[in-house]
Amino acid sequence: MLNRFYTLICLVVCLFVCASCRHNDPMPDTPPRAVVRDGVAITLRDQKLTVFRSGKKVKDYEISSSKFGMGSSLGSNRTPLGIHAVTKKVGEGQPDGMVFKGCKPTGEVVAADSGRDPIVTRVIQLAGLESFNKNSHSRHIYIHGTPEERYIGRPASYGCIRMRSKDVKDLYPYVYRGMPVAIESCSQSTYMRAERENARSIVVPPSVIAKLPSETTLRMAGASAGSKRRFGTRLARASVHDALTGRSVALRRSKYANSIQ
Repeated sequence: MLNRFYTLICLVVCLFVCASCRHNDPMPDTPPRAVVRDGVAITLRDQKLTVFRSGKKVKDYEISSSKFGMGSSLGSNRTPLGIHAVTKKVGEGQPDGMVFKGCKPTGEVVAADSGRDPIVTRVIQLAGLESFNKNSHSRHIYIHGTPEERYIGRPASYGCIRMRSKDVKDLYPYVYRGMPVAIESCSQSTYMRAERENARSIVVPPSVIAKLPSETTLRMAGASAGSKRRFGTRLARASVHDALTGRSVALRRSKYANSIQ
């Protein structure tokens, strides 16, 4: 009887370990479909947010994406992949831990790791610019501060990109309405390799910025022929422009994008 009891305990432990391993499986480290040379890249494999200027890293931070994984379906609480743009940012001058509801400060301040889980300190709202993530704005996908700072560095959110209060305050001056934000499943090192090889870069033109958050037109900029083949951008079908040639380009939605919805 005792042996059966120990056998049962071992089975339960093994099942728990297996389930934990499945839950912690790394996200795909496939090359990004496009890069942002002047904007923000969020790489989910290593939970990093990187600010780029002219293809060079100027800032990077640890973040926390969704504990439910990647996806764009309504009600999924998942973090959407793909190209986004900043639609608005709020919270300038507010203290660390200021609670926001509906992107407005409530007057309540919450301490870090206090057991509460509201949106705090700063809010940067995103709009999806591809057909599979165009609901990101209505899903209220934000980059924002969180009091749950002990979870930063691993997936723990309900779809948004969470940051430490000091980090989101530091990021805040760098972002502006219309800034492109790429959310990719790869690691920062893989993303930066694409940057170094001059992969095609997303630029959000003024006409699109004026129509945010509903417009889904993008412009592509600067790439060598070899890097286009290696890191070729397969975006949603949309009207786009290559800044090198000025020609309109019809781009297809990627199979990977289809698979994560």
